[in-house]
Amino acid sequence: MKNRKILILCIDAGGHDYLAASDIPNIRKLAKEGFYQHGNAVIPSVTNVNNVSIATGTFPDRHGITSNYFVNRKTGKGQYIEDDRFLLAPTLFEVANSTQFADTTALFVTKKKLLRMLEGSADIAVAAEDPPNEFINAVGDVEPIYSKEINFWLLNAVRWTLQKYSPEIVYCSTTDWVQHKYAPETEISQEHMAELDRILGEIVDNAPDREIYITADHGMMEKSTALDPGRVLSHHGISANSIPIIKDRYVEHHGNLGGAAYVYLENRDELDFAVEYLTNTHGIEEVYTAEDAACLFHLHPDRIGDIFVLADKGTVFGVLDMASEPVSVRSHGSRHESYVPIIGYNSPWLASEFEYNLDIGRLLIESLQ
Repeated sequence: MKNRKILILCIDAGGHDYLAASDIPNIRKLAKEGFYQHGNAVIPSVTNVNNVSIATGTFPDRHGITSNYFVNRKTGKGQYIEDDRFLLAPTLFEVANSTQFADTTALFVTKKKLLRMLEGSADIAVAAEDPPNEFINAVGDVEPIYSKEINFWLLNAVRWTLQKYSPEIVYCSTTDWVQHKYAPETEISQEHMAELDRILGEIVDNAPDREIYITADHGMMEKSTALDPGRVLSHHGISANSIPIIKDRYVEHHGNLGGAAYVYLENRDELDFAVEYLTNTHGIEEVYTAEDAACLFHLHPDRIGDIFVLADKGTVFGVLDMASEPVSVRSHGSRHESYVPIIGYNSPWLASEFEYNLDIGRLLIESLQ
């Protein structure tokens, strides 16, 4: 066990369509020599929920992260989830250290919020958004968070760290600004994937025996309609508000418009009526009470709204001036963005053992205990 070296790469929004449309010979080689599995992301299909699921090997009912933004159902007060205060499960770094599997573990992410959530017990922790001077000196200056180049910097930082420190476990997660702005067939999108593939090829050449797992936290789709479920209910005389699960501070990516939302009712006695009205609203594909949502999607029951809604393929939810508005945005969060690739190379496990992206973390953690 002590000789194992593992790299987990989560390509943010790196769905099947982005891989299929791009010239990525190194990733294709890893898949051919290892495996390529059509897997599932955790629903809601957003960054916080899925990265924490992968890094802990658990669903949100265990690790506690159900959104990018938390609203206390008792007080109505909300706050961004940007650190580990809400995290309930140990990360793979904690398990690796507690079992003395790893002398060195490393976490590389683009956004600072994800670093603050997952960095506990990681020996090396780097956010490309605000990297340590050691990495600037080694890799160079960093481009802005809203650029494709910041992901290149991040993966080059991983490559440099593998050569210098050879950590046993490395977890790396990019950012999805490119996918939010550009479809798979566009030139910028293909340049982005090709460069990630090139750097990954250098990593494999330098460490051909390392176990490598590549997956995505969610997919990405074009959306043309935005709904505000809270306003929909208000039009029916039910006092409510809704929070899109994608809500965070990186609004340039998505404008806080996503394919899933939690709905909070002022009067829970109106729950059945609210579910009925939302179920009959065009653009809303699935409606669940909190109890049903927690059971079906393995969500923490105390950290979701009274109602959980999922959008259809072309719709997103947001906080709007009207119940419905036309939009043009690429986003995620619904069931439609929950189908992701899982690629394994030098893996001791079979492809069939990976149903969800989180199974990468689950199987690794189980093997360490």
